[in-house]
Amino acid sequence: MHTSPHPHTTRHPVLLGLLEALRIDLIVVPSAFVVATIFWIIGLGSQLPYSIIPEWAFALWSVVHGLSVSTIGFDFSLAPSLVSFGVWLLVAFGAKRLVTSVSGDDQAAIDDDAAQWWKTIALSFGGFVLAYVVPLLVLALVLGQAVVTPFGFLRLLLFSVSALAVGFIWARGVWDIPGLRVIAPDTWDTGVRLCRRLLWGSLILSVVIIGAGLALRWDDAAETLQSYSSPAAAGIGLLILQVLFAPGALFSALSWVAGTGVAIGGDGPSSVFHPSPGPVPDVPVLQLLTEGYPAWTAAAPVLLVLLGLLSVILGRERARAVMESSWPGLGVALACSFVIFEVLALFSSGAMGPLGLSDFGPSALTAGLAVTAWIGVGLCGGLALTKLSHMQYGANSDAADQDIDDDEAAIDDSAIDADDVLAEETEDETR
Repeated sequence: MHTSPHPHTTRHPVLLGLLEALRIDLIVVPSAFVVATIFWIIGLGSQLPYSIIPEWAFALWSVVHGLSVSTIGFDFSLAPSLVSFGVWLLVAFGAKRLVTSVSGDDQAAIDDDAAQWWKTIALSFGGFVLAYVVPLLVLALVLGQAVVTPFGFLRLLLFSVSALAVGFIWARGVWDIPGLRVIAPDTWDTGVRLCRRLLWGSLILSVVIIGAGLALRWDDAAETLQSYSSPAAAGIGLLILQVLFAPGALFSALSWVAGTGVAIGGDGPSSVFHPSPGPVPDVPVLQLLTEGYPAWTAAAPVLLVLLGLLSVILGRERARAVMESSWPGLGVALACSFVIFEVLALFSSGAMGPLGLSDFGPSALTAGLAVTAWIGVGLCGGLALTKLSHMQYGANSDAADQDIDDDEAAIDDSAIDADDVLAEETEDETR
């Protein structure tokens, strides 16, 4: 499906990329300075100099994109995932606008010279990335106290590539990408819809897990606030902090259920099979990671299997669509889910201070794979059930159709016999 609502532009594609990057920078950079100024006002009692404001602003800009920062004596590499998602959406929408501006309305001209069109897209994306990423890296290293790490550059690369890819697909669809043309349109659509159901189901499941955990251990979560001089102010501040890291916390709940767990400092990961033996930082939601789980929590991975199963079998029309797309459609859903879960895992782990928060979050390498594997078991079971149900229903339906055909044939024969008798009687009367 092609969507090109904007007229073709005569500007150079590299210039278009530069303008889109500048448009995003004019939103993100001032916002970072506003947040840094607020933190400077809060910490004014420490007599911090004005020069700390740009350092914090560019440090925040760096951490949001996944880079590691070392400032005020602490290491920070855990991105505030809700803010990162908002900036990612800005970049994706910028890529979408860029593609629609470059493509124009004349689809026939694009089809006639596809090579030139792809070259133009590549130039515009290249200008976009250079204008956005290069200033970010330079300012982060010079002013934001960013630390050069392979992990940080990997997250920045995934951030940029995934946003550009989603923006392109929003603007043009997947059929312009040569490697994806081998997938039938119906199969791709069914797989994407199934992936969307899995993501919404994962979100609901994560909220249920965290909500149930807080309800069962409310006393422990409330007790952590008593360690602060002002429990009410600490509760509000910690609530805002937990909301900023909400996507990472929600995926950590899935990792906890899957068995890969959530790392807390050097004590190893805490999961349904191996809770953390030691104390955790005084954050209410982190109290769910300490030991003292009931024995039945070891069966928690079944929740992920049920998620995959219900995503297939709920809804007759959707179940039929998944069955018709069969294993290729299931493969598309699993592949898209794995990519999303892996990116979430990478942006949900890192450092956010000393002690227990020096190495925090789910495993960046195994968490996404484990969650996808458990859900994949449920998906395979759901597809097998729908196929078996269709085989049984199909056999009964064929038998019923055969009986109907026999009855109709018998009715037709009876009608023919009646017509013959009537014709003979009429002939005798005539004689």
